[in-house]
This record gives sequence, structure tokens and C-alpha cells, in this order.
Amino acid sequence: MVFGSAMQNLRVLVCSKIKLLPDEHLVVIGKAFPNLEELDISYPTNVLGYHNFVEIEGEVTDSGFLALIQRLPRLCKVNLSGITFVTDKSLLALATGCMMLREIVICDCDFITRSGIAKALSQNPNLRSISANWVGMPSIRSDLIQWFDSLQNLTSLVLYDSNISDEVLNSVANSCLSLKKFVLSRCSNFSLSGILLLLYKNLPIEWFGLEAAEFLTDESVKELSEFLPMVKFINLSNCSNLTCSSLFILARNCPALTNINMKNVNLKNEHYTTDFVNSQLMSLDLSENKNLCNEGLGKIASSFPNLELLKLNHCGGITDEGIGEVLSVCTKIRHLELNFCTGIKNIVMKFQLSAMEVLRLQRLLIEDSTLAMVGRRCPSLIHLDLLGCTKVTTEGVMEVVRNCRGLREINIWDCCEIGVGIVPLMVFSRPSLREIVQTNSLLSANLKNFFLSHGCVVYDDGSFWDLKGFS
Repeated sequence: MVFGSAMQNLRVLVCSKIKLLPDEHLVVIGKAFPNLEELDISYPTNVLGYHNFVEIEGEVTDSGFLALIQRLPRLCKVNLSGITFVTDKSLLALATGCMMLREIVICDCDFITRSGIAKALSQNPNLRSISANWVGMPSIRSDLIQWFDSLQNLTSLVLYDSNISDEVLNSVANSCLSLKKFVLSRCSNFSLSGILLLLYKNLPIEWFGLEAAEFLTDESVKELSEFLPMVKFINLSNCSNLTCSSLFILARNCPALTNINMKNVNLKNEHYTTDFVNSQLMSLDLSENKNLCNEGLGKIASSFPNLELLKLNHCGGITDEGIGEVLSVCTKIRHLELNFCTGIKNIVMKFQLSAMEVLRLQRLLIEDSTLAMVGRRCPSLIHLDLLGCTKVTTEGVMEVVRNCRGLREINIWDCCEIGVGIVPLMVFSRPSLREIVQTNSLLSANLKNFFLSHGCVVYDDGSFWDLKGFS
């Protein structure tokens, strides 16, 4: 691993999911980029686990990480998630050696403990953001009280898969923190009372999440909404008791709200009326609501006409008619996901969707007529995902390629009616293309390099590839 001296002023380095990241690479990174402020080395793919606590050769360990942070005194933001063999020792050294540290993410770090977190973070009162999981806090302890008391600058607390009691929530509330982001995802052992007290003491919260909180009901969401006057983003996914009533309660009672995530709840066709319009909500994720049908979706669309991002993945009750109505009402939409919506066979776009940039249609039974419609109605399209659309052909895909002049990414993996010959057609017809996940066939290294010389990376194994698109 060699880097040029011209990169010494690099401020941000993201190595997440890198194929190989041993200790010696961390040493090289520390030497090459002494001015780094943000570093993400999360989830290296060479992590294979361990046997009888014996380290696997090539893993990141305390030795490599300690050598790294000694050379990076300006670090402000670090993500260590998925680094199996880093321990409390590294966390303490990070907290004491990098006094400019503001944000740390330590999920899935097997050898970092609760007491280690408390001890390390108490050494750095400037810390503003913590994200961690597997934090067991069934009862309050003196080290935790000292932890919250010492972190007076903390504005973001995100905990996953942790045991959190009301006593702990009371301690957070009484610490007088000015939290702007608070998330408990798949956590247990706390109640609505503990959450309400925390919200009462932290009205400035802008980002709020209670994923998989089984005690939540429509009535409790109404109580929560009264203490969220400044919330902009809310995630209540996997709360199985919530219905459309909760969605509309939040939209009515939270005036600053722009983003709602309610995946896999209990949205369905209910007897309710929508006598209001929320023009501020821009992003809505209702994926995996299997009972959501056209009627309910139509009411939702009419209530939120300015939606820019809509995710309806795995909503099998939605058909062509339902999505057509959405696109007739929400004409400003720019990011639409309909992956695995088995009821959709043909997408009708009655109006020009000039803002549409991202369209994800994985495993739909759409045909070329839909792609021709996309080409005509979505001139600004940047990202198109057709993975597993077995009825589309070369002709339909080329309609999009020819008409969408800014197209940069396209995924046609497992589209069995499309031949490999489409790749050169796309590359030379649309110079803006930067990434293609091609059909189930292999390209030679020479061909890949040839397409790369024209500015386009071509991947020939889409079974593990997922283009992120633009949000």
C-alpha cells in the first residue's frame, strides 16, 4: 500500500467494507495522511471470526490501531464498527489521544465492553455523538451516571440491540443534555414512561428513532408527538401495532417533520379520512407493509403531494393503478423504490417527472413499454435498477439509455432477455454512464479495461452488488 505525498492534506478517508485491512495497512494510513479528520474502517470483509479467541492473521488489532491514532491527533470522527479484535484499550487510547474527537461509531465490536465505553468516554468531554450496540444497561450504575454527567456536549446518542432500562433513560434525561438525535433500535427493557420523560427534558430533538418498540400503539405515538415540536426525522419501523393513524398523527402534530420511516408496521386500508395536506414532508419509507393497498396509498399520496423520496419495497398489495395515482399526485418525486412489488406489471406515468433521478424496480414483471415510458417521462434519470426484471429486453433498456442523457448507473443483472452485446451499445450511446452491472455473463479483463478507458466500470457479478444510487 503506497500513497503519494500529494495526499497528505486528505481530511476524509472511507475504507468501509474494504477487502483486506491488516495492522500494517493502518500504519501506512497513519503515515500517509497525518491530517485526517474523519476515518471509516468499518466492516472489513476479511473478518472471518475467531476460534478459541485466537486472532486470525491479517486482522486489525489493538497494535495496529494504537499505531494509527498516535499519528492522527486531528481525528474528529471515527467508525470502528465490525473490527472484531479491537478492545477497550484502543477505545481508551482514542478518547485520550484524540481530544478533538467529536463522533464515534463502535457497533459489532466484540471486545469493547460497557465499562470500557464508560471509562473511555469520560476522558473526552468534548464528544458529541455516540453510536453503539450490545450495550447492556439493565440497571443504573455509578460509572454510567458519571458517563452521562461528563458528556455535557453530547448531542447524539444511538444504541442498537441493547438492554436499556427506564432508570438509564431517567439518568440521561436528568443529565440536562441537549440531544438533537436519539435512537433506540431493537432495544429492550424500557417503557413509554421512560421515553416520555427523556423527551420532556429534550425538546430540541430533531432525529428520533424507536425501531421495533413493541409497546408502541397509535395512542402512544400521539403522546410522543406532543414532545417532538422540532423533530425532522422519525423512524418507527418494525413497530407492529402502528397503523396509518400514527402516520397522520405525526404529520399533523410535528410541524418540522420532513422524513418518516415506517417500514414493516401495520399499514392497511382503514376507514379514515384525510382532511389535511402536509406540504413539508419530503421523504417516506413504507417498505414491507404487505397489507398496504391502492386505496390507502392513494390517501397517503394526496396528503403528502411534495414527496421527493418514496420507498415501497416489498409492498405486494400495490398494483399498477396505485403507483400510477401516486405519480399523478407526487410530481416532484426524484427517488422511487418499488423492488419486489409483485402486483406491479406496468407503470403508467401520465405527466412529465422531470425531477426523477433514481428508479429502483428489482424483480418486477414490467415489460419494454414501461421502460419506454421511463425514457419519455424521466429525462433527468441518473440511476436505474432493473435487477431480475426478466421480461425487459435490449430494446426497452436502450429506450432509457438514449433518452436519459444524464444516466450514470444501470443494473441489468439477471435480466435473462438481455444479451451481453448491450454493454458496448450503452457505453458508446451514453457517455455519461459510469457504472453498469451487466447480465449473467463474464467479460474479459481486456474488455473491462476498454470500457473503463471510456469512463465506465462494468461489473459482471450482480448477485452480491447493489448500486447505492443517489439520495
